[in-house]
Amino acid sequence: MTGGELLILLIPTALAVVLLALFSLEHLLLLTLFFTPLSLQLSWFTGGTGFDISVPTEPILALLLFITLFKLIVTREFPLRLLKHPVTIMAGLYLLWTLVTSITSTMPGVSFKTLAYRMWFTAGFYLVAAQLAGSSRFSRKYVIACASGLAIVVIYFIIRVQGAGLLNQQFAHSACYPFFKDHTSFGASLAFLIPPLAALLAGKKTGLAARTMLSLLIMLFLAGFILSYSRAAWVSLLASAAMAFILWLRMPVRLLALTGAGMLLALVLSAGWIWQRMDSTTEDSSTDLGQHLRSASNISTDQSNLERINRWNCALRMFAEKPVMGWGPGTYQFKYGPFQKASERTAISTDFGDAGNAHSEYLGALSESGLPGGLLYLLITVTAVITGIRVWYSEKRGASAYFALAILTGVVTYVIHGIMNSFLDSDKIAALWWGFIAILTAMDLKIKEKVS
Repeated sequence: MTGGELLILLIPTALAVVLLALFSLEHLLLLTLFFTPLSLQLSWFTGGTGFDISVPTEPILALLLFITLFKLIVTREFPLRLLKHPVTIMAGLYLLWTLVTSITSTMPGVSFKTLAYRMWFTAGFYLVAAQLAGSSRFSRKYVIACASGLAIVVIYFIIRVQGAGLLNQQFAHSACYPFFKDHTSFGASLAFLIPPLAALLAGKKTGLAARTMLSLLIMLFLAGFILSYSRAAWVSLLASAAMAFILWLRMPVRLLALTGAGMLLALVLSAGWIWQRMDSTTEDSSTDLGQHLRSASNISTDQSNLERINRWNCALRMFAEKPVMGWGPGTYQFKYGPFQKASERTAISTDFGDAGNAHSEYLGALSESGLPGGLLYLLITVTAVITGIRVWYSEKRGASAYFALAILTGVVTYVIHGIMNSFLDSDKIAALWWGFIAILTAMDLKIKEKVS
C-alpha cells in the first residue's frame, strides 16, 4: 500500500475521530482501547518509514494529548485533587525529567519522539481515564474494552498456533505478529487482564449473559496465556497472585509492612545462594510446561536468559558512564552495543540496535535518564501500589473492593514483569499500565472524598 492510498483511507477516519472527540470523549477513549491490541505499526502498511507509530491508536492519542493540554491550561477541567494526587505528581515529574534528558540526549531526535509518546500515553490512558473513572461503570468498561480487542488477537494467535502445532514453541513466539512483536508482550497483556476479568465474573450483580461472556473470555485468555510460552508472564502472574492472597487476608498494616520488609531482606540475604542455584540450573526452554517454567532460572545455558543478563550489564555500564543525565530517553538500543563484553555475548547478541532494549524498565530508565529517571519511575511504581493497597484496605469486602484488588494484582504483574522486560514504549502495555493506575487513583480519590 502506497502512502497516498493510505492517506485517502485515513482522511474519513480522522474526521470521524474528531467528531467523536467533540461529542463523547469517553466513547473515543473506549474505542481507542478496543483498537489498541489490534493496532499495527505504520511501517507494516508502508514497508518502511522514518517515523514509525501505531495506527490507529497513536494519532488518536496525540489528539487526546492536545485536548488534555487544553483542559489543563485553558478550561482547567481536571479536578485539583486529581492533579495533586501523589501518582499524578510523580508522573508529571517523570515527564519533566524526560524533557530535560531529551534536551541533553546523545540522540535528541529519538528522545523527543520518546517524550511525545510518553506524554500522550500519560494524557489519554492516565489523566483522561482517571477523570472518567470517577464512575465505577467506566472502570469496568475500560477493562472490557481492552479485553474485547485483545480477544480478537488471542483467537488469531490460537488459530495460527493450531495450524503449526499447539506444541510448536518456536512458532508460538511470533504467532501473535503483526499485532504484538513477540510472545512476551502478548503474555504480559494477558497477565494484566486475567485478574480483573475474574473479579468481574465473581461479582454478585453480574448477569447470566455477562457471566457467560466473561467465562468465555477468561478461558480464551488462559489458553492464550499458556500457549504464549512467556515465562516472565507466568512468573509475574503467579507472584502477583501470591501477593493478592496476602492482601486478601487483610492483616494489620504494620504487620503487612513488616512481612514485606522481611521478605525483601530475606531475598537480599539469599541473593548469592539464589544466583548460585540459577547458575547450576540446566533446564532449557521446552514444550513441557513445568520444564519451561523451571528454565526461567537457568542462567548457565539458556540463551534468552543469558542475553537478558548481557543487556542488564550493558545498562549498568551505561549508567556508570552517565549516572545523572543518562544517554537520553529511547537511546539504549542504539548505544548499548559497545558496552557488551565478549565473554557475555550470546548467539543472539547484536550490535545494530535492532533486537530490543534493556529488557528491564528499571535498568532501562537508569541508563537512559540517569539516577533521577530511575528513581522517578520506581516512585511511580511504589506510589501506585501503595494507592492500590490503601483502596483495598479502605473498602469493605464487596464487589468494588475485590475489583480494586484485581486491578492492583494486574498492576503488580507488570511491576514484576518490568524487572525482566520493557514494554512501556508500546501502546498495548501502556494502555493497561497507566489505565489500571488511573482506576486505582480514581477509586482512592472517591474514598477520600467520602471521608472528607
